[in-house]
Formats: sequence, structure tokens, C-alpha cells
Amino acid sequence: MNIAPSNALSRQRVAFTGKLLSMPRPQALRAVQDAGGSVSTSVSRRTNVLIVGMGGWPLLPSGEVSSALQRAEELNRRGASIRIISEEEFLEDIGHKARGPALEKRYTADEICDLTGATRDKLRRWEQLGLIRSSGGRFDFQDLISLRTLTELVERGVRPEVINRSLKGLASVLPRTERPLAQLQIVTENSRTLMAELDGCHITAEGQFMLDFDGSPRLSLGLEWKAEPDNADAWLECGRQAEENEEFEQAADAYRRAIALDPAIPAAFFNLGNVLRAQGRPDAALELFRLAVTLDSTLSEAWYNIADIHEEQDRVPEAIENLKQSISACTTFADAYYNLALCFEKMGERQNARNCWSEYIRLDPVSDWANVARMHLAAR
Repeated sequence: MNIAPSNALSRQRVAFTGKLLSMPRPQALRAVQDAGGSVSTSVSRRTNVLIVGMGGWPLLPSGEVSSALQRAEELNRRGASIRIISEEEFLEDIGHKARGPALEKRYTADEICDLTGATRDKLRRWEQLGLIRSSGGRFDFQDLISLRTLTELVERGVRPEVINRSLKGLASVLPRTERPLAQLQIVTENSRTLMAELDGCHITAEGQFMLDFDGSPRLSLGLEWKAEPDNADAWLECGRQAEENEEFEQAADAYRRAIALDPAIPAAFFNLGNVLRAQGRPDAALELFRLAVTLDSTLSEAWYNIADIHEEQDRVPEAIENLKQSISACTTFADAYYNLALCFEKMGERQNARNCWSEYIRLDPVSDWANVARMHLAAR
């Protein structure tokens, strides 16, 4: 049953992380726009909402959460107010899914932490990832089972990336299973493979029923490579698909293949830079962004990313110069004016900052960030 959409995404800048189960990413982007919001390809101080897809946790191979989620949490610690929501909440916001009947939520956060050994930080993060669902700060029995199962798997030596991949697969082959950790008996093979036990049989994340033979089946849940070996554009598209699903190693490999076949594709250098930055390698990303603008000086987003890395490294004068290049390449790039205003303020160049704030308001007059810009102007 559909419900009337709320206005929760109106005038909001929205970013996504993780794989969506309910709809393709392009459809989700259109839904945000239909709700009156705008979509950002990355998380920044101007992001209002970060949506976490339900197709597995957005984890990196190291077991860390995705760079987008880390970035949002870090910005929130520094005073930002990014609302981090699950895909389920997103569906409710756009009117695609009615809230289900209330379950008996009788465990408080403290009680569920005591019962499972989870910390409050982990509890909050797992709820953001859609693994557990509180109501009024309370949790139900399935949440308790999910957390106990997760704890047991980790204690048995199952790596987070294995859990991540396997739950993605189980969700796809058992679509009626809303919460696999609570609703299925999860078993492991050599701490490398996660399977569900159904009616005495084991089902892998590939949908195969297994007998009790030695050895463990291999999971094949990664991106299916369909690119022609000598087609750079096809590898570029494969990279984009992998990057969208935050499969960064595969994305980087695809972009490198595209570059090897055609070293004159600026988008391949730019996209590879974004992937390396997402993997925590800003210096390597910086060099790739520079290569991208060397090939195409009109890539305003590449100039913007160079400036953003410089600003993070407290190289504000260099950030200013690159933001000017970004604006020169695209005079209507509102975000560049916003960041340039902040950089000018850091350098004490108040009149230049005022000019940039005014230009930002002209380009983006109705967003919440326009109100921030007006506050900066009023403070002078």
C-alpha cells in the first residue's frame, strides 16, 4: 500500500550509500527530485540527508563502514546536521511504502546493549543500516536475535565483508526475508562462507542448495563483467556500475582497464580519482583529478574536488585558485561559490566572501544553504 509522500526531502540535498534493494538508483534519484530535493554524488557539509541502501551494509573490504557514512558521521561530529536514514525510511518519505503495523517494542537501548554486548554507537549505526528498527527508542525480539547473531558470527571469526556479501545474496534469493539475521538460521563454512539453513538444507548466497560435502562453496556476488576486452567505454560503464554499488576495488580495476585502452578519457581519470578518495587515498586522487583537468580543463567538478582536498589539507590559498578554475569552467556551479566564500572568510578576505555569498544566493535562492549564506552576509 502506498501512502502520500511527506515533504521530508523538499529542498534537501540528498546523497546515497550502499545498494538499493527497492528500486534502481536512477529511479531513486528521480524520486528525490519529484519530492522537491536535489541529489549529490558525494557527502559534504552541504548534504542534508544520507540514505543507506538495504542491499547489504555499506562496508569496505577492511570491515570499515563506507566513506560516505564515515564522512557524514565526521561532519556531524563537527557540527553538521546530516540526517542518516535507512532505505526503508526513504521509501516512507517518498510515499512508496506504508509504515507496517507496530510490533511489540519492549527492550530499551540500554537493555538490548546489556543483552547483546553491543555498544550504543554500534546500536545506532546498525539501526541506520536498517538491521534493527526501534520505535520510540525501544526494540523488538527480532532486533535482539539479529544483534546476537551478528555478535556470534563476529566472535566465530567471520569477517564483516563476508557477512556483507552473503546477506546481499540471501536477500536476493529469499526476497520475502526482511531480516535474515533474525529470520534464518545462519551457518558458516571455514569462516569464509555464510549460508542459511532451511528445512535441513543449506542455501548459499548464490541460491544453491548444498549437501554436506567437504570444502566451502565460493560466493560470486560481485559485479558481473560484461565489457568487451578492448572497449574502453564499456569498461568505463562497468566501473560506474561498481562504483554506484560501492564495490570500489572492482570499480578501480575497470577504470584502470579503460585508461589502459584509451588514456585520453578524462572521465576515467576523474572517476578513478573519486574511487581512490573514497578508499582514503586523497593524494593519489589528487593526481588523477589533475590528469583529468589536463585532458579537459572544462571539468569543473574535477577542479572542485582538487580544491576540496586542498581545503581538507589546510592549503586554503591553493583551494581558492582551484575553485576559481572550477567557476571559470562552469559559471553556474553554485557549490563552488559556496566553498569559495568559506575559503575567503578563512583568509580574512571579507569583501570577496560577500561577493561569493551573494552569487551563491542568486544561483540557489531557496535552499537551506541559501539561508546559511544569508546569515554569513548578515554577520558582516
